[in-house]
Amino acid sequence: MESVNWKSELKSLYMANLAERSPGFFEASGGYKSSLAPTYTDQTANGLAKCIIDWIILHGGDAQRVNTTGMMRRIKGEMKWTKSGSRRGSADIHAIMNGRALSIEVKVGKDRMSKFQKEEQARIERAGGLYYVATSMPDFIKWFNHNLKNK
Repeated sequence: MESVNWKSELKSLYMANLAERSPGFFEASGGYKSSLAPTYTDQTANGLAKCIIDWIILHGGDAQRVNTTGMMRRIKGEMKWTKSGSRRGSADIHAIMNGRALSIEVKVGKDRMSKFQKEEQARIERAGGLYYVATSMPDFIKWFNHNLKNK
């Protein structure tokens, strides 16, 4: 799938969804001629994650980005890093599609899976969930169509 094709398909899905959810706003904003849709890219981890989440949601599933890095918090006047409540190695995206649990790890460029991420993949697959390591949107769409479309 050519990169332009998936981007235009994702934008069309986004705009059709917006037209359905908020028809008055959609029309007042210029309809399909407006620039309301996000600019999609799979060249960064954040960009690819956004594309995947929107793709799943716009195909009738549910998806969310999982933050496993923890947070900076003010504790007794000092800024301290606190650990996340998520399990170490948890995938970047957790989703449900057609009743299937999905865990999707996003890897762009030279980024590779850690030992903890590989252990998490094995745990998810043993439990019957689908696990995918996404490196590009065209490859994700092939995997999605093969494993989830119309199932």
